[in-house]
Amino acid sequence: MLALLLLGVTASLHTISSATRAGMARTERLDEVRAAQAYLRRALTGAMPYPWNLTSKRTPIVFRGESAALAFVAPGPGYLATQGLQLQTLTFAGTKDDLRLEVSFAPLAARGASPIVPEGAEVLVDHLASGHFVYSGMDDGGHAVTWQSSWPYSGRMPTMVGVELVLKGGVRWPVMAVPLRMDTEAVNGREGLARLTAFAKP
Repeated sequence: MLALLLLGVTASLHTISSATRAGMARTERLDEVRAAQAYLRRALTGAMPYPWNLTSKRTPIVFRGESAALAFVAPGPGYLATQGLQLQTLTFAGTKDDLRLEVSFAPLAARGASPIVPEGAEVLVDHLASGHFVYSGMDDGGHAVTWQSSWPYSGRMPTMVGVELVLKGGVRWPVMAVPLRMDTEAVNGREGLARLTAFAKP
């Protein structure tokens, strides 16, 4: 009887321990998702129409958006705040069945300084089953552009960016569409173009 009692107690403890570990893992995953969403909202709403590169026709690029990556200029997060504006690049990396969303930062060089040098990427959220970006805004003719998987108008900002993810492990990523607060028409060109022209090869 004592052996059976001990067996029952051991099984109960094992079940409780497994449930506790599963609960802690789910909580950590939810915290990771919330932190990633908070960063994405803060960064995208702070995006600025600031030229950070030139096309082959030497026209300014202020935003680059594809299904698996996007790049824009915005103030850096807290630990980079003293370094000024940052070129921020969001990328889906990894394998087809195990993606991760990464962000990299590169300070915008001032006039007379060295060009932009990308820093190492940081993982925002990992273990993704799938993920992509979508964009909405106005084309160069002033016509509305509905959600699409790329943004071909590099000289203007989209008005909204959507982040669509499917996470592994049962945690849901809510539908996320972030409006860009800056006037998408107002390109801050003088300083940015002066810096880019200084670095461009003749």
